[in-house]
Amino acid sequence: MYLHPRLLSLALDVRWRIILSALVGMLAAAAGVARLAVAALVIAEVVRGEASFQSLGWPLAGMAGLIAARAVLQYWQEVMSHHTASIVKVKLRERLYRHSLALGPGHFDASRTGDALMSLAEGVERLEAFFGRYLPQMIVAAAAPLVIFAVMALIDLRTGLIFLVFALFTLVIPNVFHRWTRERSMARRDAYGALGADFLDAVQGLATLKAFGQSGARGELLAERARRLFRATMGVLAANAATGALTILGITGGAAVALGWGAARVADGDLELRALLIVLMLGVEIFRPLRELVQLYHDGMIAMSSAEGIFAIMDSPVAVADPALRPAQGDRDGGRGDRDAADGGMRAEVVFEDVGYAYNRGRRPALRGLSFTLRDGETLGLVGPSGAGKSTVVWLMLRFFDPQEGAIRLGGRDLRDLPLEELRRQISVVTQDTYLFHGTVAENLRFGNPGASQDELEAAARAANAHDFIGHLPDGYETVVGERAVRLSGGQKQRIAIARALLKDAPILVLDEALSSVDAENEAVIQEALERLMAGRTTLIIAHRLSSVVNADRILALDDGRLAESGSHSELAAAGGLYATLMAQQQERGDFDVLSVAESRSVAEPRAAAHPAAPVDVGAFMPRTAHSGEGHHHHAAPQGNRGDGDHHRGHSDHHGQDGGHHGQDGGHHGQDGGHHGQ
Repeated sequence: MYLHPRLLSLALDVRWRIILSALVGMLAAAAGVARLAVAALVIAEVVRGEASFQSLGWPLAGMAGLIAARAVLQYWQEVMSHHTASIVKVKLRERLYRHSLALGPGHFDASRTGDALMSLAEGVERLEAFFGRYLPQMIVAAAAPLVIFAVMALIDLRTGLIFLVFALFTLVIPNVFHRWTRERSMARRDAYGALGADFLDAVQGLATLKAFGQSGARGELLAERARRLFRATMGVLAANAATGALTILGITGGAAVALGWGAARVADGDLELRALLIVLMLGVEIFRPLRELVQLYHDGMIAMSSAEGIFAIMDSPVAVADPALRPAQGDRDGGRGDRDAADGGMRAEVVFEDVGYAYNRGRRPALRGLSFTLRDGETLGLVGPSGAGKSTVVWLMLRFFDPQEGAIRLGGRDLRDLPLEELRRQISVVTQDTYLFHGTVAENLRFGNPGASQDELEAAARAANAHDFIGHLPDGYETVVGERAVRLSGGQKQRIAIARALLKDAPILVLDEALSSVDAENEAVIQEALERLMAGRTTLIIAHRLSSVVNADRILALDDGRLAESGSHSELAAAGGLYATLMAQQQERGDFDVLSVAESRSVAEPRAAAHPAAPVDVGAFMPRTAHSGEGHHHHAAPQGNRGDGDHHRGHSDHHGQDGGHHGQDGGHHGQDGGHHGQ
């Protein structure tokens, strides 16, 4: 039988529990041996005609006691083994979760979600069979024949040797088919992962399939995936059946040879009948652990093939290292960082210095030598055609990736020298594809501040123009919004995202196409909420629609990953460059009208007058300026103190809050990826 060395390494922390479980299994086998030995004595007495009820009473009572003892020991072994397997699974899931967080969204964007979920969820569960049954039984199957042979040798060495040879043959023969079995098991795992990934795609895209009349075609694809899984599973069963057949051959062959050899010796008077019966009875027990192991062989191989997917994730290198988890080293800025900021609050200033980045280190970089400064308190617009590299700027700021060239600094310090928690505590993001988890409105809002009170939630919702519609939901803030908030409109989800960013209260705000997917009626309401959110914050506005950046202090125009031009709206419009070209294109489509921008932003005022709400204390959400005294820099929270820094952990809004995926230049559903047809 084969043991996976890396799976064994996972069991190091519970090795004594596994050994204890195997010892209990050995005691159960010993109880079985004793029962069979007593049974052999009883049979011998009966065959000789010397048995009586009085003489057989105690042996039969002893057999009943041994049967009960064996049952109790087997139950104890099962409970202990499965508890041990549960401990291993919990620790493995913790390791996988921590490593998945360290890998970040970039890794999982490059793989299929369904396949990854199969490894992270069901793959770990499959290990129950390996640690709970296969591994303890392997120890028993290897040790029990030797112990039983020692007992046999005291009775009849030669017959015992026959059983031992066939037992070892039965234990070793599956290794002959190991390569075949492993290949079949891996093929089944791949087929199962492909079916799971395609099925998840079909469920998530069910509306699209029906809209385009492709349900039948997708069903045929799933049927083919299922047939492939069936064929792969039958291959595994065929390999397992071949192994099982050889094992049964070894068991029956050993019993037949021992019986023939022993009968001949009894006939010659070389062996007593009682001794032969005892040895034959022990032969039943010597093969029992091997039979049970063969029955578990299939589950064990499936578990070991599932482990390959788990180890593929665990072996993936972490591209973005958290300096908080590595030994202390000197800062990359050589001491140029803002040490006063480190003590009294970090300056909300972001500097890109000759930054270059290419996804998957491809030939076409997403950014090429990009340099600019987002000044403390400034509102900076970032525009450009699709694929210009706008969303890549966001993911680099959040350190979902590290630049391959140049450096990015926050408050004068290289991002690579900042702990990730500290970095992402400084930045809030509101994107076009707001992600809300399955749960209540309040639970989703508290991603911005887990310790927020109900009053703070409502204050943030009012500031985001979300309180009124939340109040009309069936259960208000306790309404379950469903997976990906399918029960809310796009504008409602966007306002919840804004409220969540208000609760986070970070000094730097990034708006990544925050208005691109809302209708004209909602745009004015959301724009009003965004202006409240932007008040007193350093803001980066990434926009495809130029109307979103008209009032920015400065506007940067990117083209093919490079900075094409920089200036105010009026300066760039008059320059006749890339910005003017984009503006002209949008004016032709009716997407941009400078006069309508101001008018649309006044729409919310009469609406607010018609539907008065509780007054909003905008100042409560404005971050306080950094101070230089002792302690850490804190930002104001709405209506009350929010406690320690733990509430900042709703940072990136990527894959868990407001973000879609990145891949801005690679066709993913980021701002530049073409998902929205920009």
